[in-house]
Amino acid sequence: MGRISAQVMNRLQGWLIALGIFSALLIAHVALAQPTWVEQSTAYFRIVYAPDDVAIANEYAAIIDSLYDEFSTTFAFRPVTPLTLRLYPTSESYFAANPAARAVPGVIAHADFRRREVVVIVERARLQDQTAQVNNLRHELTHIFAADLSAGKLNVGLQEGIAQYMELPGPDRDSKMAVLRTLAERGGLWSWATLDDRNAIYGQPDVSYPQTWSIVAFLIERDGIDRFRQFLVTLAQSSGYRSAMVTVYGVSATTLEAEWRDWLPGFLQLDAHQMTPAAIDLQPVQSFLSAGDYEAALRELERLEPIADEATRTAITTLRTQAQTGLRANQLTSAARTALLKGEYEQAERLIGQAEQAYRDINDLRQTAILAEYRARVARGLQASERLRQAYEQARTFDLISAQTNAEAAAREFAALGDDLRRDNALALRQQLARQQQNIAIALLFFGAAGIAIRFISRQLMPVARPW
Repeated sequence: MGRISAQVMNRLQGWLIALGIFSALLIAHVALAQPTWVEQSTAYFRIVYAPDDVAIANEYAAIIDSLYDEFSTTFAFRPVTPLTLRLYPTSESYFAANPAARAVPGVIAHADFRRREVVVIVERARLQDQTAQVNNLRHELTHIFAADLSAGKLNVGLQEGIAQYMELPGPDRDSKMAVLRTLAERGGLWSWATLDDRNAIYGQPDVSYPQTWSIVAFLIERDGIDRFRQFLVTLAQSSGYRSAMVTVYGVSATTLEAEWRDWLPGFLQLDAHQMTPAAIDLQPVQSFLSAGDYEAALRELERLEPIADEATRTAITTLRTQAQTGLRANQLTSAARTALLKGEYEQAERLIGQAEQAYRDINDLRQTAILAEYRARVARGLQASERLRQAYEQARTFDLISAQTNAEAAAREFAALGDDLRRDNALALRQQLARQQQNIAIALLFFGAAGIAIRFISRQLMPVARPW
């Protein structure tokens, strides 16, 4: 019994030693496969790469932040930064760090939303054209956005669908359309129940990816990218994608799947090369314009223009002109009000006319009543100014009663308009006229009294001769 136990212990000890040696060799192999990393930072990313890959790292650094800004606009959401972009120099170094990826055919890149990392195998990416390399980044970065918005609950099928949807058109679109046509003709389209099946999606990507792409394209064409974003956010609080779809789309996933099958034949008639990622939503700009918040509209347009396609830029140009005209009209209205407060009625009248024309150009009628009120106040101010001018003119010609009447009327009108300066001028003129009238009255009394006195004295000194 003792000998058996000793043999077992010796054998176990031998296995442990062998396992230790194997583990040490494995760790050494992995360590040798891993490159020496170099880092550089962008506004939103920490880029990690091997020293020999500095050129491609710089190329990616020049575009990755713009992709982040574009997706932030599309999804109305900004993931916490910095994110990591890791560039593995070779397939071997990648598989050494990600052994499970050996089972995924054709892998070039992946995203790990838990580590907040986008990964690219440089050795394989170099064999692609420029568009395909950009699409690697677009595809994997979309996974980060979708995962953050859905709190990691978006299933693998829809994850791959939205990631493909955000790619730029490329040659692979033709092959996807061909697969979809074949599946549709043969009745081989998968059920949406497969969207949750990770093994099916990644086990047959040549069949699953075209379908998931078309499903997301259908959902976005049906209700827009903002509704799909709402679906992602709702999914974070839901038990699954089906319940979230009912909440957001108002119908069951079964109904949506039936609509997708009906929609697909028309979709397959489109030119794959003309399909672009989600169109920029200009509705927020329209809302700002409708509310008269022209500054906010211009800020939003400035943010959208760098990521807009040619057609959208044409629309942006039109909207910018409208926003700039509206902003100028607001500024003219404000300047007219300031001129009114200063009593600069001629200037206010000119500014009001310019503001009215600008608002007419963009069919903004909200300030019509205010400008009409300003114009009425200008008319009153100009009329009061004219009466005050007449009062000064009449005072110079000693038409004191008319001058005082006009000065009093002007003072009352200026007081009603809140024009304290001109009210005080009119009141000062009225007081001056009152003093003049008083002085004239005193002078008249003096000269009248003097005349009477002279006549009295004359009579005393030169008595009238009486007839004999």
